[in-house]
Amino acid sequence: MIGNGTKQGGLLSPYLFSRYIQLLLHKLSASKIGCHVGGMPLSVFAYADDVVLLSPSWHGVQDLIMMLSECSKYLDLICNVRKTKCMVVNPVSVDKLVRRTFPYFSIDSQIIESVTEFKYLGHILSEKMHDDCEECNIYARTNNSTTF
Repeated sequence: MIGNGTKQGGLLSPYLFSRYIQLLLHKLSASKIGCHVGGMPLSVFAYADDVVLLSPSWHGVQDLIMMLSECSKYLDLICNVRKTKCMVVNPVSVDKLVRRTFPYFSIDSQIIESVTEFKYLGHILSEKMHDDCEECNIYARTNNSTTF
């Protein structure tokens, strides 16, 4: 049961939600953990109630997840782990591939499912994409317009 929230599909809902989680977005962006996408350092994409965390390392993602968990408790938000996915995007250079499998991530002791592809904002993202793909550059340019 949802106690509070914004109306699904409402015109102001994405704006109101982004204002509500501004502290979380700022903390994640200021963490200096993230990937260089389209020439810009990024650790988080957010649209409406969808949040994507980016990091070039397993430890970086785990740190971002811990920040997400801490801020969520402070903001009285609950992360829906059933809808949460983890995907590793392969580097352009195969010699930079550190390992093919990684330990599981978890939020509040609930394991996050690892996938090889998923749909985000109408786009299918795949682990076969490489770290300088055009889709990533589009997301970077689109999401960089947000100010904190």
